[in-house]
Amino acid sequence: MTTKKVLGTLVAGLALAALLPTAGTAEAATCRGNACTGKNPKSTGCGDDAKSFSPRVVVTPAGGGPTAELRMSPSCSAAWARIEKANGNWRFKIEIKGGKSYVENASLDFEAYTPMVGTSNAYRACVEQYDGVGGSWSCTDWH
Repeated sequence: MTTKKVLGTLVAGLALAALLPTAGTAEAATCRGNACTGKNPKSTGCGDDAKSFSPRVVVTPAGGGPTAELRMSPSCSAAWARIEKANGNWRFKIEIKGGKSYVENASLDFEAYTPMVGTSNAYRACVEQYDGVGGSWSCTDWH
């Protein structure tokens, strides 16, 4: 094979690679903004560039317990709540001001997270020790 053919093949391969999204990158995200509301941050690719707010936005329940943290994806313009490992008596949510809430239960085996909301909405994270009745939420400020 001539040097010209090798270079041509190499250039064509590099050009093709540049067009293909890399699995698991923010470029592969399947939603943006309000189109992400209600969707899973991991399966949409939005979790790939996830970051904490600076400074971190967390809420700890009155009386102590696990903290719920707000996370966000700059590439997806979406946010969600996350809680570290905790027993199943804890639940947390992300709430849209004047709108829907997405509630999840904590897990002893892994950190848990809510579905996302578009960041054009006002939203906050909340946590409570669930007693079967509910209604004792501790929440972050609205963002």
